[in-house]
Amino acid sequence: MTRTTIVTALIAAVVPVLGAAGCKGETVIQPDPQTKADLEQCLKGKAEKDKLIKAEEDENARLMREKGSGAEITVNIEGNALTIKPSAPGETRPIDDKAVTAATNEFMGLVGKSRGSIQKCYEQALKKNTGLQARTVTLQVQATFTSAGAYQNASFAPSLGDTFDACIRAVASRWTLSSNSPVLSFKAQFSLTPS
Repeated sequence: MTRTTIVTALIAAVVPVLGAAGCKGETVIQPDPQTKADLEQCLKGKAEKDKLIKAEEDENARLMREKGSGAEITVNIEGNALTIKPSAPGETRPIDDKAVTAATNEFMGLVGKSRGSIQKCYEQALKKNTGLQARTVTLQVQATFTSAGAYQNASFAPSLGDTFDACIRAVASRWTLSSNSPVLSFKAQFSLTPS
């Protein structure tokens, strides 16, 4: 036998075997019924979780809009007494008293550090207004901050003259709270006495 005949005989033997294997059709894989049920249950649970996440995001967005729309808390400090008031009657406080107390202490710390500068403003007013020299003045301070903790504005009563008002506003403009303070508005009073 020659080499060509051997190759031809092998090809003749292999081609029908390969042809028969290709004609059987495609193999169809069917999932296990338990695996299919588990997958459906997992997809149902995922859809439920997505609904809950969406509801929570909507609630957070609503609360942020309310916070920006004026729903804020004012802390009124009278001596050692601390009064926490929502911005409108009937509203509830959205934060706990510990956070409010911490913010109040931070504000009182700012005022305490500025005490020397405030006293200098008062002494300048004493030089221009002789009626202040023999009495103690109880100064009412109301300060408002942005949600980032930056000074926004302040008011002081009673007014002790334009010089005093300008001086004390300059002192207050340097006040800053830590960012994301839960309280944005404070009212406090303290006494000014001639030295």
